[in-house]
Amino acid sequence: MKIRKIDFSKEKNFECGDRKFHIDESLSFARYRELQKISLEFGFAATFEDIFKNLTKAIESYNKHDYFDMSITIYKIQEGIKTLDTKDDPALRICALFINEDGEDVVSYSESVIKSKIDCWGGELDISPFFYLAANLVPHWTHVFELHIRDGLKPEAENESQSQ
Repeated sequence: MKIRKIDFSKEKNFECGDRKFHIDESLSFARYRELQKISLEFGFAATFEDIFKNLTKAIESYNKHDYFDMSITIYKIQEGIKTLDTKDDPALRICALFINEDGEDVVSYSESVIKSKIDCWGGELDISPFFYLAANLVPHWTHVFELHIRDGLKPEAENESQSQ
């Protein structure tokens, strides 16, 4: 079976697994609260490259006897790793807040409904358009994420000189 690629800039309705979906532009209060949580995960989720760089930063902090910075860096690594195994990718979960099945209750939030949609999409659809859609749905996340990563990987003295 060949996977299908959806162009979300052109398609606001699509079918997958005999289910019909559409993209809504608004969210309920319950879903917005969840979007706030997931957006943080989306911006700070760890890749293996991020983990390696942050481990290097933690070692540098240890060698400088900056145990506070080292512990913060290690904590960030742990939080990033936790999200790798426990839930579907934050980008997919963000999309699932806005992409609704015909007849779905759009006022409430249900983790099982989100999982069901993602599992359905995973059986037929290319994943890459979902990442682009999520990035467009979460305002300014890219800029904040790049600043966080950039500042988190600079030597401490360089960070201090830029903040002054």
